[in-house]
Amino acid sequence: MTNSKPVRRGFTLRTSILTAFVCLLAATVLAIVGYNYYSNKKVILSLSNDLIQQASQATIEKTLRYLLPAETIMEISTGISTQGTLSVEDKKELETYTSKLLQFYDRPSIFYGDERGNFLGSRKLADGRVRITVIDRTVQPPVRIMRDRSPDGTESDVPNIAGDILDPRVRPWYTGAKDGKGIFWTDMYNFYASKAPGVTVSYPVRDKHGKFIGVFGMDIELDEICNFLQRQKVGKTGLTFIVNEKDEIIAFPDVSRLVKEDGTGSRSTHIHIDELGEDWVSTAFLEYQATNNPRFTFDHSGHRYIASFTAFPETFAKRWKIVQVVPEDDFVGAIKSAHETMLLISLAILLLGVLLAGILAKSISRPIASLTAETKRIKDLQLGSNFDISSRILEIQSMVEAISAMKNGLRAFERYVPSALVRQLIRTGEETRIGGKKKELTIFFSDIEGSARIAEEMTPESLMLHLSEYLEELTGMIIDQRGTIDKYIGDAVMAFWGAPIDEKDHAFLACRAALLCQKRLVALNARWEQSGKPCLPTRIGIHTGEAVVGNIGSMERMNYSVMGDAVNLASRLESANKAYGTRIIVSHATYQQVADRFIFRPLDIIAVQGKKNAVKIYELAAELDDASGDRLMALSREFASGFAAYQAKDWDKGAEIFGQLADRFPGDKPAKIYFSRCDRFSKEPPATDWDGVFRLESK
Repeated sequence: MTNSKPVRRGFTLRTSILTAFVCLLAATVLAIVGYNYYSNKKVILSLSNDLIQQASQATIEKTLRYLLPAETIMEISTGISTQGTLSVEDKKELETYTSKLLQFYDRPSIFYGDERGNFLGSRKLADGRVRITVIDRTVQPPVRIMRDRSPDGTESDVPNIAGDILDPRVRPWYTGAKDGKGIFWTDMYNFYASKAPGVTVSYPVRDKHGKFIGVFGMDIELDEICNFLQRQKVGKTGLTFIVNEKDEIIAFPDVSRLVKEDGTGSRSTHIHIDELGEDWVSTAFLEYQATNNPRFTFDHSGHRYIASFTAFPETFAKRWKIVQVVPEDDFVGAIKSAHETMLLISLAILLLGVLLAGILAKSISRPIASLTAETKRIKDLQLGSNFDISSRILEIQSMVEAISAMKNGLRAFERYVPSALVRQLIRTGEETRIGGKKKELTIFFSDIEGSARIAEEMTPESLMLHLSEYLEELTGMIIDQRGTIDKYIGDAVMAFWGAPIDEKDHAFLACRAALLCQKRLVALNARWEQSGKPCLPTRIGIHTGEAVVGNIGSMERMNYSVMGDAVNLASRLESANKAYGTRIIVSHATYQQVADRFIFRPLDIIAVQGKKNAVKIYELAAELDDASGDRLMALSREFASGFAAYQAKDWDKGAEIFGQLADRFPGDKPAKIYFSRCDRFSKEPPATDWDGVFRLESK
């Protein structure tokens, strides 16, 4: 029985060694590089968080140091006016107070407005002068007077500017302080005089009786805070800015971005975060609004950012926040660069390691691969070649010695067992157990004509050598045509096709092998004759039919062979050649399978000894493309016509055809046989029950 071979899955030794080495080296390199990168990144990010926190606190402190003194001044100014030390009704005294205050305090302007709409303000100019503006609503229409005072006290009038006259009572700094009970901070807006963006701090003024009479105010331009934010770098490209509770920008490193044109010539300072045009900043605010987490990281457009939101102290009147958004690469970019360099170095080391591992794996696997190839050849019983494998590995040396000894033993063994048969059995996985199965096979028998006479003419030693050369040639032809040698019976050869390897075209292969054997024997006999050796004319019989094929014998000694009537018939057909003077006879079953590929002629319908059933037999003459094919084809056609006349009992016609063939082909014995039969039957017809079957009385 045949077993299906298991499908082999796996890798070569060289691949396994190389893969294991590469994986181990790669894992080691990646682990070291990855650990260094992530541990360093963790440290750097921790330091960056500290740096961001410190920068936030520094910004808050700087902003408060810039803003809070204004609160103190407002409180002091209100206090001395309430106590009567400073008279807000005395414009000259108020003018002197405000202008002197600006000389000692670096702020753009300080002013006072009252409930009657009067206003007095001092504003510092770029050249150090102080411009005093007085708006008097005690007269109608209201009067606006402006003059400049230099640091040495010299005054000069300023031409009046046409336009609306400021009414302090409608300004946010005034209404906010009036409605409140203490310090009031406005939102950012453009100042009335300078148009610069800023905020105003104001404080309500009351008389001794607590009656509200006016408001002190001080403008604070934010350009200094913006300049500070510009200098306050966190990372290379990070942004630090201040926003209010409406997410409007209070201070930004670029002060020009705090204002925008509204299309009508007016300028707005209410710049919302989304109006900055910085998508990564807007993304940070969306994340903050969703999580309310003061510090976090986020991704935007393939980059990672760090965001920090720090609120001003609750003691400050405004709910402002310091916002910092920094690309993570500003902190870890150098680490990434170093990491990439380290990866390149590691890759170079890995490639070098792979090269060395490949050399090592090759030195180990090459002798093993050679041993594997040698064992495959031994499995196929290809034992002719020698092999020389050297290795410094002791185990491989031992394997070489063992395989060499096994090969020598098998060389001796194959002299007794047909190696081709064993090779086929190994290839098909045929189990070595007693038993067989029915299969359609084509069986081949050959025998030497006059072998007894030849044996008498030669010494045993010469005969053995002569027959060995003969059998070697026939065996090679049969094996080349994928036949299986069953056994040698003296000088006879028994072979078959279709087992152990299935052959769809077994009849064709057997017929071709028979023709090749006969063709080869023509050349061999000519050579032997020249050398004084006897010729070995050979008869071959071929039959196709069902037979039992398998292991026959005992468990100690068995033979892979075929049995059955098909075998006996093939043997009888070989013997039948003696009666017809032919070299190759095939049965009708074989003829039917290959009739279109060879030249045949019907030879007879015979009943061999021991068989009741008759079988039609044919002589195999040549392949269709044989050089002498036309001559043989003509002989075959005319012989077939004569044979048909013979079977139809048309003795005269048969005698005429076979007589002509005997004249044209004087060496053709079948033509002479049938001419003799037709001539005899024409004179003495056979019995009425004649069936045209010729019965062979000898084997």
